[in-house]
Amino acid sequence: MLKNKIKKIVRPFYYQLSPAMRGRAKKIYQLVRGIHLEQHVATHSFISRDGVDIFGDLTCLHQLPKKEKGLDILLFPVIDWDFRLQRPQQLVKELAKLGSRIIYFSTTFNVSTAPGFIIEKMPVEGVVLCKLNINKHEVNIYKDRLDNEQINFLVHSIYLARQAFGFGYTNSIIDLPFWREIVERLSSNFIIYDCMDHHAGFDNNESTMLTEEERLFKSSDLVITTAQRLSESVMKYRENIIIRNGCEAEYFAKVPEHGALTKTRPVVGYYGAIAEWFDLDLLVSAAKAYPQYDFVMIGSTTCDITAAKQIDNIKFLGEVPYAKLTPYLKDFDVCLIPFKLIELTLCTNPVKVYEYLAAGKPVVCTAMPEVIIMGDVVHIAETKDQFIAQIATAMSETEDELLSEKRRQWAKNHDWESRARQLLAALQELNHSKPKVSLIVLTYNNLSLTKECLHSIERNTEYDNYEVIIVDNLSTDDTRDYLQKNYMDKPNYTVILNDDNIGFAAGNNIGLEVATGDILIVLNNDTYVSPFWLGGLVKAFKRNPELGLVGPVTNNIGNESKINISYSNWSEMHVKSLQYISSHSNEIYTMDCLAFFCAAIRREVYNELGGISLDYGLGFFEDDDYCKRVKENGWSMAAIEDSFVHHHLSASFNQLKNNKKELLMQKNKAIFESKWGEWKAHSYRPGVY
Repeated sequence: MLKNKIKKIVRPFYYQLSPAMRGRAKKIYQLVRGIHLEQHVATHSFISRDGVDIFGDLTCLHQLPKKEKGLDILLFPVIDWDFRLQRPQQLVKELAKLGSRIIYFSTTFNVSTAPGFIIEKMPVEGVVLCKLNINKHEVNIYKDRLDNEQINFLVHSIYLARQAFGFGYTNSIIDLPFWREIVERLSSNFIIYDCMDHHAGFDNNESTMLTEEERLFKSSDLVITTAQRLSESVMKYRENIIIRNGCEAEYFAKVPEHGALTKTRPVVGYYGAIAEWFDLDLLVSAAKAYPQYDFVMIGSTTCDITAAKQIDNIKFLGEVPYAKLTPYLKDFDVCLIPFKLIELTLCTNPVKVYEYLAAGKPVVCTAMPEVIIMGDVVHIAETKDQFIAQIATAMSETEDELLSEKRRQWAKNHDWESRARQLLAALQELNHSKPKVSLIVLTYNNLSLTKECLHSIERNTEYDNYEVIIVDNLSTDDTRDYLQKNYMDKPNYTVILNDDNIGFAAGNNIGLEVATGDILIVLNNDTYVSPFWLGGLVKAFKRNPELGLVGPVTNNIGNESKINISYSNWSEMHVKSLQYISSHSNEIYTMDCLAFFCAAIRREVYNELGGISLDYGLGFFEDDDYCKRVKENGWSMAAIEDSFVHHHLSASFNQLKNNKKELLMQKNKAIFESKWGEWKAHSYRPGVY
């Protein structure tokens, strides 16, 4: 008890220290106390094909197969899996049963110099627990904020986890606002905030947490609340849906053979946290009113219970693991929820009431809005006297099996499976809202490059709502035969074979005309896309409504889209590009002119401007022309720093013989200047060579 009192005094000062200083203080404390913490030793390690070290239980890598209609879910928790079995774990377990696969991250991190993660275990089928690597000192997710370097490092670690498990478009469920800045930077990802509590009602929550929550409300694609009053409170910031708590009805309905108490008389029981919202005065009054009953309280205590402990028939047993609760519940004759009616509890949908009812027990609650709507199966009290009287009424029902069965049946209709089905339906609706993207790939000979380009789209495009329109400009090699054989009947692919080489602009315009997407992307066949490339472009449009035309950064182009990057093969490119996009997430580089080796156009812009100008024949300067028109119509343009596409550069035009390429450039430059005035030569961004 003295140890706990000392901790309570010291803890506020401890958390005023920086995370680095806290780490040192902790080590000194452990040294003085003689505590030797066992270091994590990875029993297995695996070097991926892209040179990434993955530690832990590697068997899990092959036990998360993609299931039809299942979703890929990342759970960013408020509690660890093994802490207490609560809403996050229960929903995840049921979502896995319904076909989704889930990575449940740890609340703590593995300090490392390299991004990555540790696979801890697979607690149930379809769910794997992972601990992310972080590059700096210990971090407390309940108290700390991350700097930009840490955020980027964690983003990189998450991308590696997604790749290792073969996750595509992800749905990130956030249980704590701490994770906001990390998850906002992920590409091809929905943000879902499961707002379980009224955070302002907790004494230990700081103002920074509340500020972060307000930002999370605004950036989330879906906000879920657990109670009507909480929903109304959140509505000030944004719309939300209510998915209430539930229970494992079948588990609590099973009556254990033996109880856990040495029971000699009726027991009035409670289990759960005993904290500032627990009405100890009400408990004391009830216990004094019924000296013939034992009042058994189970749960961790974070408030002063000294007065209650003086009452002979009140017993505090401490916390009991979830798996061992039912024998105690068997011995409860009446179950209580004696909460104060404060804003925190008025916004609460208590899980324990569902569990009590699943066991068929009579329940007495204070008049919280969420239990009032259960009035036909629980006893509600608005005053202290009513609460005490309702205990007697509930005790008179202990032998009424019809009432017990009514409660059990009610709980079955509100189990975690039904809640997970609600959540899955909401997530599926959200996933149907993704903007559709049309990729127009123009080909003219260079079959080997075309094969690589199309292969990279299939391999590295995690964004899953896109179509590919391949337009061939009368290739004279084996390109047309290859396209007909491999892509003519492929779902979401359209192959158009032109009867002549009609040039870059006209060829792309044919593809643009048949495209059905909300975003239209002109993609040269001499490109090779990298992981997460498409999600980065789509996210940029969503975050920056002023942008009408965007493109990726690249290794090879004559303007500011070029970055300093080098690699000798595609595997190295995957590694280097992922390093770059992770450290530049959500960044854009504003430009006046983009090159059309890969250019993404908003549908609204295309509707305003139409296709690419045909004034330039086979090609050159038509992209400059289009950019002038985009700017003239009031739209901005940018290179998207967290999207990378490799570019071989001018593969088709390099096939022109003699000096035809130079003559074509001179001719088209003159056409451009006749329309727009003097052409300004493109240049690299500062520091790029």
